[in-house]
Amino acid sequence: MFEIKHLRTLTTLVNTGNIRKASEALFVTQSALSHQLKELEQRLGTTLFIRNTFPVQFTEQGEILLRLADDILPKISNALDELNNKKNPVLQLNLAIACHACFQWLLPVTETFLQQYPELKIEFIEQFFPEQINNKTTVKLDILFTDEKVEHDDYIYQALGSFEVVAVLPKNQETKQSYLSNKNFLSAADFSHQTLLTYPVKSEKLDIFKFFLNKEKYKPKLIKQVANSHMILQMVAANMGIAALPDWLVNSLSRQLLIQTKHIGKKGIYKTLYARYNPQSKHIDLIEQLIPQTVAAFEKLYSHNIAAMK
Repeated sequence: MFEIKHLRTLTTLVNTGNIRKASEALFVTQSALSHQLKELEQRLGTTLFIRNTFPVQFTEQGEILLRLADDILPKISNALDELNNKKNPVLQLNLAIACHACFQWLLPVTETFLQQYPELKIEFIEQFFPEQINNKTTVKLDILFTDEKVEHDDYIYQALGSFEVVAVLPKNQETKQSYLSNKNFLSAADFSHQTLLTYPVKSEKLDIFKFFLNKEKYKPKLIKQVANSHMILQMVAANMGIAALPDWLVNSLSRQLLIQTKHIGKKGIYKTLYARYNPQSKHIDLIEQLIPQTVAAFEKLYSHNIAAMK
């Protein structure tokens, strides 16, 4: 009725948000992927998702298959890993990132660590979200970098450092956002008049909504999803909208751009970044050597920013 490849396709579709991005991730043409999905729906005699929605919205029948994929695909992956490891044992650390912007400063850390251990392989899993964190069968992780701490679970949460999520505005005073320049902080109502530039993830996964706008019952005038941090900051500088990003990220990327930052709300949005790991991991020695290096790297983000501003 359906095959493993169909479950992988549906999982990719929900992770990427639309058929175009899913086809790029699967290295197939958009028309071929559309044909595969239509053929699957014909086999099953039902519609699996609603066309022309972003992010893609699945029907009740589609959700059934997604739940099946969440259950089956990790088990298949784990079984293949075990088979491959028995044939060709490889020393590997699997690192997952729930913090969308963290890849930028973590990559140099891991590259340095690999120089210390040439036999080691490091795999990154980006955009690993909270609903996956609590499912221990999803993937065999060694370290999860996240700004959400789950109480009373079996993992250790090592704090890497604290940061503030700040509003990013254009510095040009002749823009429609210029009245915001004289404010010490932005209110939720201020966002209701603005185009908000965000990462390509669902709104409920973004701090600005979880910790501020949803509580105040406001929403932006318009939301535009942008592929990466550099592009978001360039669009802000070009008066194409405002954004909410970690302060360390803005400071490290914005030295050449005409932008400014403001607190979000009177109290601001402050968070802690953690490295989450299993103390019983077979790679615990490597984990406990890598984490202090990530702590040092995170501290340098702020020390470099302070030095650059002097």
